[in-house]
Amino acid sequence: MPGALDGIKVLEFTQIIAAPFGGMLLSDMGASVIKIEPLGGEPWRLHSEFLPKESKTFISLNRGKRSLPLDLKTKEGLEIVQKLVMNTDVVIINARPDVPKDLGIDYESLSAINPKLIYCDNTAFGRKGPHGDRPGYDLIIQAMSGLLAAENKVVDGLPQQITATAIADYTTGVGIAWGICAALFARERTGVGQRIDTTLLSTALSIQGGFMEMEEYGKEEKDDVVETLAALRQAEVPYETLVEQHMRISGWADPSVLIYYTIYQAKDDVIAIACLSDNLREKAAKAIGVTDPRFSGNFKPTKPLDSTVVESLSSEIKEIMLTKSGKEWFAIFDAAGVPAGPVRFVQELTSEEQVIANDMIVEVNHKAAGKVRMAGPMISMSATPLKAQFASPALGEHTYEILSELGYDDREISHLKSQNIVQ
Repeated sequence: MPGALDGIKVLEFTQIIAAPFGGMLLSDMGASVIKIEPLGGEPWRLHSEFLPKESKTFISLNRGKRSLPLDLKTKEGLEIVQKLVMNTDVVIINARPDVPKDLGIDYESLSAINPKLIYCDNTAFGRKGPHGDRPGYDLIIQAMSGLLAAENKVVDGLPQQITATAIADYTTGVGIAWGICAALFARERTGVGQRIDTTLLSTALSIQGGFMEMEEYGKEEKDDVVETLAALRQAEVPYETLVEQHMRISGWADPSVLIYYTIYQAKDDVIAIACLSDNLREKAAKAIGVTDPRFSGNFKPTKPLDSTVVESLSSEIKEIMLTKSGKEWFAIFDAAGVPAGPVRFVQELTSEEQVIANDMIVEVNHKAAGKVRMAGPMISMSATPLKAQFASPALGEHTYEILSELGYDDREISHLKSQNIVQ
């Protein structure tokens, strides 16, 4: 059964994480994706190589694509791109803001060849404003968007980055795929292509629930936070002082709530519980066996718990959690309807029963690395199922195939290779 994007042709000028991930999501939906790379391979191939021109990071982000290494600075290289664009539905690019126009692969140039083209241009900050011409990566976006500061983790006086995943990059990849699917749907109705602009900064702001401002209600509190932080920065106080003052004046992360939305050590396991309503928090308190004043008849919701009460309650829960095994606690929490789960490393999940039962792992055969087990498509669809089409390509694995499809004969392909225009 074909995928939802069967017949859609995608041309990628992508590297690192965000845009390659977006392209892979489209491939899982059945799109045919060609990845244009530098002759030496895109940078992520060279990040912690375990084989020449192969890295785990590249393999995980480029499943289901064909590779065409191409020198875009040559006349012949650009001609190949222009021939591809004639029959392409979607172009995805993430590069420094000045690069597309310099290479002749900007929206204006390519849409002139194919007016129905959908062109997704991903940048770090957007093309306008004081940072519009600057390159940027996930860490820079974490810093500038508030994501990094929101962690409230300080070591040696400095905020600590989110290292488990490139959160702005991956969520932007989802946004890229979402925007392209919407543009394809719109084109079905209007026959008109369009340009899509995605940015890491916009994504990072969108996924932070605390990024909002109400014009009337709460404006004074907002102004107080901003003005206080500005004064502290001007006074050149240590970063730790900024964090402490921000938490105090913004009221963010109420500790009396976080005792039911955190991690605890059990006798033989580490357990996360996540209760985001008073109903669930009351269930958790009863299941654990503690008396929380908030769930007595005399408690006033508008009056926060005293910090000493919160600390005492937190210490009591920690001690009680140590008395039972993870298996025992999960049985108790399940019976009480309390959301809970074990803390695991991602490598353990390839054999996790829940993951396997829901087909979240796929197996593909890589030309150099052999059998690869990895996370499969993010969603499932009953009528147009998603599928991991094939493993990520070796560098230049499909050069001959792609050029032949464009009408180049063996002699012409050999000449392009000899001139280092293709690899």
